Amino acid sequence: MSNPLLTPPKTTLAPIPFETLVEDALAAMPSELEGPSPRLLIALDVDGTLLTTEGATEVTKSRVAALQEAGVQVVIATGRGIGATLPVLSEVSIHDGWAVASNGAITLRIRDGDVDVVERRMFDPAPVIDQVLEQYPEALIAVEDNDSTMRISREFPPKELMENWVIEPVERLRAEPVTKLVVRIPGMDRDEFADRMAELDLSMVEPAVGWTSWMDVNAAGTTKASALETLRVKLGVPATGTVSVGDGTNDMAMLEWAYHGVAMAGATEEVRAVADTVTGPVEYDGAGAIMEALLRRV
Repeated sequence: MSNPLLTPPKTTLAPIPFETLVEDALAAMPSELEGPSPRLLIALDVDGTLLTTEGATEVTKSRVAALQEAGVQVVIATGRGIGATLPVLSEVSIHDGWAVASNGAITLRIRDGDVDVVERRMFDPAPVIDQVLEQYPEALIAVEDNDSTMRISREFPPKELMENWVIEPVERLRAEPVTKLVVRIPGMDRDEFADRMAELDLSMVEPAVGWTSWMDVNAAGTTKASALETLRVKLGVPATGTVSVGDGTNDMAMLEWAYHGVAMAGATEEVRAVADTVTGPVEYDGAGAIMEALLRRV
C-alpha cells in the first residue's frame, strides 16, 4: 500500500533505535493514564503517522494487533474520505472497531470487516467555493458527500486523489451539502497558500491547510477531536484513557483533546507545540513506539 504525494517530507534525522523511542515514550506518559484495556482509546492519524510511503511497517501492524488483543479501542482518525480509509483498515487489520474519517465529518463502525457509516456532518460548500474561485479561478475544487467517489472541478495532479473521482461542473459541486471540500492550487508555495486562504472569510467552516497548497474544509466545529469525544463518551472511556498520535494541522485539535497527545517528529513546530510530547518520525516507527509503550504499562 502506498501513500499519496501530499505527505510530509522524509525525515532528515539520524536513525533512532526503536527501543530508545519506546523508553522515551514511557518516560513521557502521565502516571494517571489508563493501562491497556477497553478503558483506553488511542486515536491514530494515517499519513505521516501510521503509513510510510510503502505502507504500514510490520512494527505498526504487530502493535495495532497487540493493542486490539488487549481490548484497547484502536481508532483510525484521518482526513481521508471513506474510499481512501477502507484500505487503511485492511492494511493494519482492523476488522472490528471504529474509525473517524474526513477530519471528523464521518464516523465508521467496523464489524467483522463490514463498515457502516454511523454519523455524517455536512455543510453547504457554495460560500467557500464562490470565494475561492472569485479570487483564484485556477484553483482545483473537490467535494465528497454520500458517495465514496470524489467529485472534482478539473483533474488533480497525478496520485493526489486516493478515492475514485469524476469531473463535474462547478455548479453541481456547489449545489448540495457535502462532508468535505478540498481546495488545491498546484504550484503555489504552501505558506503563501495558507496566508491567502486565511484572508478569506472561513468563519462559517472548519479549514485545515495540509503539507502543500491543499486545504480541507469541513462543517464548523467538525474536527477529529469532536468526533472522538462523541465516540469516547459512547464507549465509556474515561478522559484519562485517551491518547492521540498525529502530524498535521488537522491533528492539532485531536492532540489537544487527548489526555496524552503525541506529535510525530515530522510535524511542524505549530503542531508539535500543542502536543504533550514528540515521538520519532514515521520512518523510524514513532507511532509504533507509542503503541509498544502503552502495551508495557500493565
